[in-house]
Amino acid sequence: MSIDPNKIIFKRLIREYEFLLEDLEDIKTANSEIKNKFMQELSEIDNDGILESEEMETAADSWASSKKEEESLEKETNKHPDFKKLFRKAVVKCHPDKLTQDITQDEKDKYKKIYEDLVDANETEDWASLITCAIKLEIELPSSAYDQIKSIEKSILKLKNKQENILNSTPWNWYKTINNDSKLDILKQHLDFMSLLTRKK
Repeated sequence: MSIDPNKIIFKRLIREYEFLLEDLEDIKTANSEIKNKFMQELSEIDNDGILESEEMETAADSWASSKKEEESLEKETNKHPDFKKLFRKAVVKCHPDKLTQDITQDEKDKYKKIYEDLVDANETEDWASLITCAIKLEIELPSSAYDQIKSIEKSILKLKNKQENILNSTPWNWYKTINNDSKLDILKQHLDFMSLLTRKK
């Protein structure tokens, strides 16, 4: 009996994607706490009120707008017919309005998370995310799913980049720094950088 090497590669990539996805969620949870602590410490040395200035808010809004534009460009794709079919099958099994009343709250929460992941996957035609959701819902994958190696590799690279962006961020570097004087230097440098941003308006 011959073994399709493509299917083995596919399984390995999906396992890697699932691990990175879970790892990213842990990093995001930790990062949320780290950013809160970082901003608290930053506010204590912000004698000029830079953090609360209108210029700072404008700079933040401008950055957020540019991110939304980038995301919208990713969404404008012509979806593969099998992607659409698999998405519809998955949504039917986990849509909040389709769930029966005899399932536990934990199950409802699980299906809600899968549904939210499906919506995100559909917006950017993320095959890796869609396949992962389908597997969780025990839905048979179309044969075309096994041909999406390049797409899955691209999704894996995106997850790795997201992790690196967080792990190399200023708040994260500040948190990992042990020496108190060095931590203070990081805070001052970041405050100076934010001050420059407000002046560039």
